Amino acid sequence: MIHRGVLIIVLGLFVISPTLFSSEVRIIDIDIQRHLDPLGTMTETFPEVSGFSSNVLLSTDDSAYPHHVEVSMAISDNGTLFAGWKESNTHDGPGIRVSVTKSVDGGSTWSNPYTMPMFTSGTTGQSDPWLAWYDDTIYFTYLEYSISGPSLSQITVARSDNYGASWTPVTASYGNYFADKEMMVISDNGTIYVVYDDTDDATLIGNTTIRLTRSTDGGITYQEICNITEQTPWKGLPYMALSSENDLYVTWLYLEPESLDWGNIELSKSLDGGITFQESQFINSDGNYSTSAPGKITLPVVRFDQYDRLYVLWADGFDQGENSFDVYLRYSDDYGETWSDRLRVNPTVEGNQWNPEMTIDSHGRLHIVYYDEQGDYYRPYYRTVTFIGDEHDYPVLGNPIPIADSLTSSSFTRPGEYMSIQLDSNEIPHIVWSDGRNNEMDIYYAHGIDGAALPLESIVILAGVTLILVTVVVLFIRRHQRVSAAN
Repeated sequence: MIHRGVLIIVLGLFVISPTLFSSEVRIIDIDIQRHLDPLGTMTETFPEVSGFSSNVLLSTDDSAYPHHVEVSMAISDNGTLFAGWKESNTHDGPGIRVSVTKSVDGGSTWSNPYTMPMFTSGTTGQSDPWLAWYDDTIYFTYLEYSISGPSLSQITVARSDNYGASWTPVTASYGNYFADKEMMVISDNGTIYVVYDDTDDATLIGNTTIRLTRSTDGGITYQEICNITEQTPWKGLPYMALSSENDLYVTWLYLEPESLDWGNIELSKSLDGGITFQESQFINSDGNYSTSAPGKITLPVVRFDQYDRLYVLWADGFDQGENSFDVYLRYSDDYGETWSDRLRVNPTVEGNQWNPEMTIDSHGRLHIVYYDEQGDYYRPYYRTVTFIGDEHDYPVLGNPIPIADSLTSSSFTRPGEYMSIQLDSNEIPHIVWSDGRNNEMDIYYAHGIDGAALPLESIVILAGVTLILVTVVVLFIRRHQRVSAAN
């Protein structure tokens, strides 16, 4: 009788517990979530990546060019994945073409690479791919320059409104020299901004102007609206972000005139849609350490989270001095007026870490990727950063997780300045990178494996129900024992 009674109570509690204890569960959930979610908001799930899928080779065509580097990625509203990269004759040489591929099954299979056509009747080289998705349109931005035929140096933007079945390329820059190192952002109202270098000798030591163009007709035409910097040596590699008010924030690398190996990160902002920019400021007040060493050029990544906290992510030699690099992060809660202390993202200062990129999920958690070089080999790593505490100023770093199945020899000195990470609608990271495992540089893809077995709410409910069940069973047994003793 005791066992039958206990069984009936247990089954009954499993049926009614979600209703009876829902208010208590919500209180517990909020308390736990306050430690997990940087801004204390409730969430249904909190996915955690425990590893990455098997790597998929994307650059499957070596017939024209053996090396494939500098990669970008975008995800459409229906979950189509796009990846683009540059093709080259050497692992560290100029780009010759750019190619794109897509996946409609979450990254399991990919289309054959499609090489973008040349803009003019002559022969052009292409490089520096950048992909963006907005309003049922995929945009592929890249630089293009003359190899033979009519003179040309421009940023080209190709748009496709049929998921890459066809592309329409247009001119998106109007500089005087060599158009280089472009990237694109798109505002909530559909305005497209393109920022790029205009340099007189295609190197940072040349005279360079950072320019901005925009399109207000969905990428059909572009107009130049601003020179963010005047022509000067030692400034370049811009990166751009939009605040919740669609104000523009641009960072770039500044090199010390006395020693071009060292420099800093500058930031400027525009509150009028890119027409004018405020005076730039240095991000790092603790010294000039950013570097332009081959293969380890710093692109200072700048991003806002959904609460308008501004982050800057970069690599420099702060901890160990010359010829050593680490990945660092700062944030600003007042739109760049003041900045936090620098946070080192990689766990140790051994070896070199560079080429960081990041995205931010709906919890405000940062998903960061970077290359880690130890000894004679390197590979890409993934790590999360979550800020907790009343001021959301205490960083909790996830475990660094290798993404690539294999190592790349350090003899491949330049995987390019771009690596890409995007989150899908389930906030699972998708990553593309350049990899030299087969004695040539190729483009690979992997996605995160969700290590969370249950949603956070389910875990809390189960914990609460288990505690109640144990208590009820113990009380029931004790009561039965008292009744038996009395008889």
